Amino acid sequence: MKKLTILLYTIALLFLTACGSQKVKTGKNTHAMYFWQTTLRLDSTEKAFLHQHQVKKLYVRYFDVVMDGTEAMPNATLSFGDGPVFGPHGMMPDDMEVVPVIYVLNECMEQQHDGLADKILKRILQMDDTNGIRHVREIQIDCDWTMSTRKNYFAFLQRLHELCEEKHLALSTTVRLHQLSQSVPPVDRGVLMVYNTGDVTDIHERYPILNIKEVNKYLRYLPDYKLQLSAAYPLFKWKVLFRNNQYVGIIHSKDEYPILPGDSIIDRSVQMPQIMEAHNLIASLRPDIHDEVILYDLQDRHIRRFRPSDYEQIFHR
Repeated sequence: MKKLTILLYTIALLFLTACGSQKVKTGKNTHAMYFWQTTLRLDSTEKAFLHQHQVKKLYVRYFDVVMDGTEAMPNATLSFGDGPVFGPHGMMPDDMEVVPVIYVLNECMEQQHDGLADKILKRILQMDDTNGIRHVREIQIDCDWTMSTRKNYFAFLQRLHELCEEKHLALSTTVRLHQLSQSVPPVDRGVLMVYNTGDVTDIHERYPILNIKEVNKYLRYLPDYKLQLSAAYPLFKWKVLFRNNQYVGIIHSKDEYPILPGDSIIDRSVQMPQIMEAHNLIASLRPDIHDEVILYDLQDRHIRRFRPSDYEQIFHR
């Protein structure tokens, strides 16, 4: 009887372990996109892209967390377009997995905020429930943490991870290239951001979105990085405003900045050969990283930049 009890306990433990690891598996060749706009609404081109390239996972920015005085507060919360999100008359296929993403400004981690993890998860679950968002198995935190904020950020992630486990959710975080040399955050998995690698404020930096030389500086840490990783690659381009050769800002919309005589507006973009060079280099060092490939981000003007065959190349190679 004692042996039978031990056997049953062992089987149950193995089953629970398998279930726990299953929730963070991405599966082979998962196609995913980031959605980083302020309103969840897809046009016909964006819907067609999801269908044509079999995108089954969408990382959706829900809100930012910023400092308001001495408190960390939500900001720029996503609004949901009219009509259902899923189903035959919805904006997305019924089987689309949604990953809520919360962008936390690094300055928020300069001090500890009691209850922040609890508040963030509660807000996410309320947004899911209010807007009929299902197929949520994971949430993600995006933060450009540094050595000075690492302790507080990791403590925040540890608490959030415990809360997510209670809800049977996986927790992931973005990983910048410069963070590969640091300790591994206490999460289930990470997404390596293979973009914003150069200095956009430098007028002489031709490739601030994806500079292979900058990528190479950090890749020696990639093979031994002890965290399950996916990789995210850029589609976007920037119009960068300089005044007297000094950086003013990135122009996202018309009339965002006053344009003065003598100002320079410089286009900065990334091309498919650059993306594939980074893609192939990273794959050679960490073959499993492309079990899931993510593109940033799902916007009509971005996805029109390349041919369908280009997307098949990056998704499938």
